[in-house]
Amino acid sequence: MSAFKDSDFISFAKQYKDLSLDNWEFYVKTNEFTIYRQPVLDQGLYCYRSIGTWADIKADTLAHVYLDLEFRKQWDKNMLGYQLFEGGTHFQMKYPWPLAHRDYAYVIEKRRVQDDQRQYQVILGQSLPASVYPKQKGVVRIDDYMQHICITPTEDTKGCRIFMDYFDDPKGNIPKAIINWAAKTGVPAFIDHLKNACRQYERDHGPIMPSDDTHVLYLS
Repeated sequence: MSAFKDSDFISFAKQYKDLSLDNWEFYVKTNEFTIYRQPVLDQGLYCYRSIGTWADIKADTLAHVYLDLEFRKQWDKNMLGYQLFEGGTHFQMKYPWPLAHRDYAYVIEKRRVQDDQRQYQVILGQSLPASVYPKQKGVVRIDDYMQHICITPTEDTKGCRIFMDYFDDPKGNIPKAIINWAAKTGVPAFIDHLKNACRQYERDHGPIMPSDDTHVLYLS
């Protein structure tokens, strides 16, 4: 059973199509991305929205690399490991000393969404209740997490356009001001690492062929 409704995928694709930025404030700009943020009520933290284009990374390559946790072991120096379980994924992340490591129990799903102009690959991810996977001693469970991404090819199909939302509450005794400050470099750094991983994947394995998804959603 899907953790998300079809309308969730369609809604996120529509946000990309409309480039919806209501209630978002500009945060930081890189060579390829503009990053916005939006306060999460009552938490003192922010959700981040990243919008940009990679001229030399194909949409199918990014969608594959984004979901391939086995390959992620090679490029994400903060990844300690993962475990698939019925209904979700457990992922453990390294935090710098003296902070405890963090882990996630989450669900992630992909759908293709089509309109009369283009096709979108929409990947939605969110945390699951802490009770679905045993907690580990000395590791802080992040139980408030969300990462959604919408990917569509550029007009020449050689690159891709990206629309990504991200939020997590790392818990623990980290001051909120430090968390928000760290995001200014952390979010762009993740995007750069992901792009380099896509390049490495194509060098090692060649281009990803488009999949023949039978379940395509339609954006009116």
